[in-house]
Formats: sequence, structure tokens, C-alpha cells
Amino acid sequence: MPDPLLPFRDAIDSIDRQIIDLLAKRYEQVAEIGKIKRSKHMPIYVPEREKALMSKLLAYNNGRLDENTVNAIYREIISGAIRTEQPLKVTFLGPFGTFSHQALMQHFGHGVEAIPCNSIIEALNAVEKGLSDYACVPVENSVEGVVNQTLDTLRELELSINAEFKIRISHYLLSNVPMDKIKVVYSHPQILGQCRKFLAEKLPNTLTIECPSSVGAIEAAIHSPDSAAIAGNAAIEMSGLQVIAEHVEDHPRNSTRFLIVGKQSSAPTGDDKCSVCFVLQDKSGALFDALKPLQERNISMSMIESRPFSTTDQYCFFVDIDGHAKDENVSAALTEIKNNSSFFKILGSYPKKK
Repeated sequence: MPDPLLPFRDAIDSIDRQIIDLLAKRYEQVAEIGKIKRSKHMPIYVPEREKALMSKLLAYNNGRLDENTVNAIYREIISGAIRTEQPLKVTFLGPFGTFSHQALMQHFGHGVEAIPCNSIIEALNAVEKGLSDYACVPVENSVEGVVNQTLDTLRELELSINAEFKIRISHYLLSNVPMDKIKVVYSHPQILGQCRKFLAEKLPNTLTIECPSSVGAIEAAIHSPDSAAIAGNAAIEMSGLQVIAEHVEDHPRNSTRFLIVGKQSSAPTGDDKCSVCFVLQDKSGALFDALKPLQERNISMSMIESRPFSTTDQYCFFVDIDGHAKDENVSAALTEIKNNSSFFKILGSYPKKK
């Protein structure tokens, strides 16, 4: 009796051959683009081009395929294209298996060289020194707020934010003993902060110990009896520990916003975000006056944070606004803010990620 699946499998094999042929032709064009970019010292990674491409693809798809599927497939196709043009080095807060590593892979795919660093500062410094092309760093968590180390370092270094994106954050309790035997829980301080309710309700008498990374927490738990680690799903397979509890984060929509930071500037796309920081002159109503140009030009502000500025009593304000620094109304507003500031810096204008 003939196999009823055979005609469909033969059709799929034929389509797969066409896909490979078309990918090979696509990469031939990519290789030529790479030659031109290298000869003219143009950036290989162009986030505004990627945003426009994905918008075209999703419009062409017209709902026939799941959008996440299209994004995932083309993420690796674009990643392969980047490798064809010129392999890129991207630093991140390591080691491998951290959320920063997961974020890097989600954004760049497997076509780049991922370089783990011991700190966010080290990851960003590597870009400024020319040891890597970009850094992938966390800047804001929906539960714990901004990552101060990222903001402070961006203020100090001559770098530019090129892109932003968010990843969903899920945490898992990992151990080789049952939950009622756990006496110590290791994890990164941000992760512990995102799991306060779970720890208070399920492990009220356990000691929590902060580690530089979730992978470091796993290593500590492996070598410590009656202990556990909280980490993300990217670290589960390499942990050697059992999953004791899933999704232990307190908020089901927990997410972290990441930045891609380099030395280039991104061109306007018509749907951008601009990040700036400034120190105001010491006078009454200074912050109100500084932000007034945004209100007058109907420019939306999505984030404002303050951080101590150097060793003085002053504070540096970090602000995200809608628009690109090259947009006429944004440029005019930023000029006014700069004139009212003792320190002012544009951290980058980049495609907005919804």
C-alpha cells in the first residue's frame, strides 16, 4: 500500500531545495553589499534597515504565517547575512546562559561572535576600546526598574545606543533537593528582587545570597548542599540541576529592555526613540523649565530617572523621548534643554521597538 504522506514529503523536499537555492542567491547579493560597505567603511549592522525589512516581510506575509515564526526565521537569515558581510563581535554580561546572552542570541542570532564579560562596564568598555563591535546590555526591568550601571557607564563613555528590544523574563527554581529541604537560594540581585513574593511565600526561612550572575548562582548551588539557584530557561540545560518550580517571578509580564550599543549613529526611521542625559543648573524649578520644551512641542517622554552626578550634590537626569535627534522639533527641544543644562549628552537615537 503506497505511503499517503509520500506526495507531501516529496513536495516539501522540492520546496526545501528551492529555499536553499534562493538563500544561496540572497547571500551572493549580501556578499557584494559587504564588499561595498567595507570599501566605504560603512557599518555592517544597520538596525534601521532591519526594522524596515521586517515591516516589509510582515506586510507581505499578511497573516499567513505566525509573526513570531517569521521573525525567528529571518533573524537567523539576517544573522547569516551579517556573518557573510563581516563577522561581528558582541560583548555581553556573561557567562554564557545568562539573560544577557539569551537577549543577544534573540536579537543577533547565531551569526555573531558572542563575548562574555564580567560586568556591564567591561562589556561597554570593550566597544569603546575597539575590542568588540557592539555590546548588548540590560537597561530597564519592568519590576526592578533601571539598571544603574548601564546608565552611569553610557553617560561616561563616547558610545551611542543603536537599537532597543525587550525579552520576556521567566525564572526557574533549580536544585537537586526537594523544596522543603532547601536552606539557601543563590541568584543575581535583580532576579532575587523579581521573585520576592515567591521566596517569602514558598521559602520564608531560607537564606538568599547574591551572585554576579545567574550562571554563577547555579555553580554555587551545585557545590553547596541543601541549596538552590534561580535562573532563566537558557541556563537550565547546562545547570545539571532539576527544575523544582517554574515561573517563580512575581509578575507574569516581567520583561527586561536591552540596548545594543556601538560607535555608529542610527538614521531616522520615522518611528524612533531618543535617549539623553543632562545635569541642570542649581535653581528652583530647573527640571520643570528643562522639560517644558518637550511639552510645548508635544513630544512624549517614556522614561525619566535621576542618578548622582560625580562627587557633587547634583543629579544627572536620564530621559527617553519619542523621535529622532535629527527630527526638526526634537532637535529644537534638545537645544533648549542643552542651553539650560550644565552637562548635556545625547546617548543615542534608534528605532523604537514596540
